[in-house]
Amino acid sequence: MDLSAEQRELLPSDEDVAFYREHGWYISKKILSDEAIDDALYGSERHYAGERDSELLVGGYLDWKPGDGDALRINDYVSLQNDQLRNLVHTPLIAAVAARLSGSSTIRLFHDQLIYKPSGEKKAAIGWHVDRAYWSTCTSDEMLTAWIPFHDCDERMGTVTMLDGSHRWTDTADLRTFRRHDLDQLEQQFSSSGNAIRKVPMNLKKGQVSFHHARTIHGSYPNVSNAPRIALAVHLQDAANQYCLHHDDQGNVSFHIIDSLCRKQPNGNPDYADPDICPMLWSEMISRSAS
Repeated sequence: MDLSAEQRELLPSDEDVAFYREHGWYISKKILSDEAIDDALYGSERHYAGERDSELLVGGYLDWKPGDGDALRINDYVSLQNDQLRNLVHTPLIAAVAARLSGSSTIRLFHDQLIYKPSGEKKAAIGWHVDRAYWSTCTSDEMLTAWIPFHDCDERMGTVTMLDGSHRWTDTADLRTFRRHDLDQLEQQFSSSGNAIRKVPMNLKKGQVSFHHARTIHGSYPNVSNAPRIALAVHLQDAANQYCLHHDDQGNVSFHIIDSLCRKQPNGNPDYADPDICPMLWSEMISRSAS
């Protein structure tokens, strides 16, 4: 988990951290090599072809297969199944940036999603949503997501777009509208609540990574370029996060697929620190001892 002096120069500055806390998002410097990205792209091609280095023992998660057609592809938990994608997710510098932004001494994996957005598919938009709304069994409000495109990515490709400062809004924490394609209609709901809308597309060069707070509203428009948009979303836990019992509006116990993947604590609750499913990706203490 140690970083070189050159890598530490790539970490967010104090000003960057203040910006993240004010705006709810941050774009890194080039922290990944072209070779690391290309290796992950190769891994994604293997995964789409049906190759698995490890098998998950549960079902029910999103897992696009060739027979599903060439629409929006979402594959969950790919780092638990594919060697090349695991190598990318376990890159210490990604987690070290997340630790710096969140103010956490450690960062653990929560889960990841490989997302392929085909060119010209209007229904491949991703609705404005909040990641925290899908993590109701988590105690922390400081979790965050690293979004890693496998190529240069801009608005024409349907890059992820943030609603600036929306992590500080008080009426959108339960926004579970990932599957809605009508972004403009959703946007009107925010405007009618008196929130100032400023959309910021994450235009990234290959090797850059965007990070966003768990409560930041984000989504993406269709890909109108001539090439597919391929990216990996890595959802990350800060040190404080653990499982908590939660009931939905109908009184049902909330459930996340990871609850069936993780080992259990002595009290029977899922252990979100399971080293096999939610491995530690960064620890400042281990890094210092290594130095």
